[in-house]
Amino acid sequence: MQIINRLSFFLVAFLLGYSSVYSQTQADVKMGEILNGGDLFQLRKEYPNLKGSVSVKMLNLVADAQLGIGFNKLENAAVALDSLLAHHQNELGAQTSIGMAALQGMNLLNLGMYEQAGKVGESLVNALKESVPFESLYSFVFIEKVGKALANVPKPYLECPDRDVTVPLSVETVGRGKHIYIPVEVNGITKNYIFDTGCSFGNFVSEKYAEEVGLKIVADSIPVSGMEIGLVKLAVADSMKIGEMVYHNPVFMVAPPDHEVDSVFAFDGVIGYHFIRDAKEIIIDNEAGKFVFPQKESEGEPNMYLASNTPQVRISYDGKPFDLIFDTGNVKSDLGNKFAKTFPDAIAGLAEQVTSRGGFGGISQIKAVTLPNFCFEAAGTKVTLHNTEVITNTGISSRLFAGSLGTDFVLSFKRLTINYQNMFIRGE
Repeated sequence: MQIINRLSFFLVAFLLGYSSVYSQTQADVKMGEILNGGDLFQLRKEYPNLKGSVSVKMLNLVADAQLGIGFNKLENAAVALDSLLAHHQNELGAQTSIGMAALQGMNLLNLGMYEQAGKVGESLVNALKESVPFESLYSFVFIEKVGKALANVPKPYLECPDRDVTVPLSVETVGRGKHIYIPVEVNGITKNYIFDTGCSFGNFVSEKYAEEVGLKIVADSIPVSGMEIGLVKLAVADSMKIGEMVYHNPVFMVAPPDHEVDSVFAFDGVIGYHFIRDAKEIIIDNEAGKFVFPQKESEGEPNMYLASNTPQVRISYDGKPFDLIFDTGNVKSDLGNKFAKTFPDAIAGLAEQVTSRGGFGGISQIKAVTLPNFCFEAAGTKVTLHNTEVITNTGISSRLFAGSLGTDFVLSFKRLTINYQNMFIRGE
């Protein structure tokens, strides 16, 4: 489930169009190239050396915002975004300023500063509602409606005992793959939730489940994007319990019944971004059949970043870096048309077939080929996934989709560590 589309920064116009106003240093040009290239790992590596030589303060602020959002340093991002929007909108231009404001609103939601986020969303909606279609506006409507509905709700926080916590893990076959489940208790009722790093805001639950456990509905008609843009309700609870941990003030997206999807599989709940982020580190121990939440987080170098609250993992394929969505709610890994365009030899001669994908909003038919063995490196570990579908046609000609590492990737390890504190995954 995707809440808000990824918003990129476009600085080419600034660097080229304002050359007569600003005397650019070599560091300015280099920083602009890195920012426009969109490689956060390169930015993280080179920024410390470039920062002091950059003459255009705005570039450093954009870098701080990108690094803060991408590597889960939300407070740093907030400071940079505030300064950019307060002092640099003329240099940024209208389009990039709108993108920055949307990022600011989403960042405020993630920080639990709901009322401020609602005001940012409202300003964006009022400024754009007469000139853009709803398909381009829904992300801003989401920020406005969620922010206003949660204005009096305290931000979530996780209460843990002073020791490692273990929670049972279960795996069930669903359609073409598997789901990983974790038991979650709400209002005295325990149900298995899908463990889903791809759920990008709060938790996602069925309407039937929300009624059963007595979630408090605080808003409706919240636009979210899945297979298509749809509307959900927004709900809250005092807490949810996972093992010996208590997550206070959780937020839930409540999905209406969907007979097409429900006929394939029914679900109670999906645990998503905010809990996984606040847990800081989670070890999926497939060998022992349990989740481990360590009291002390591990150290490690980032190989993962966040885009629209969804983790992207850097892999190496055929000796080249390639970023894939890390979505544990995806029942089986798949690759997209971006992979097909980047590595055409990998799929040369493979027969194309029609396959289906489902999720919030329905089920769609797409064209794909099947890669018998997808061999790559992730976190320094060699991984081979079998019969991986490569989507050659998403149905949207302008959209490039890299692909997604799903449940089969997780289950290929004895143990997989997911660390949002230092933004890495590590398998063994």
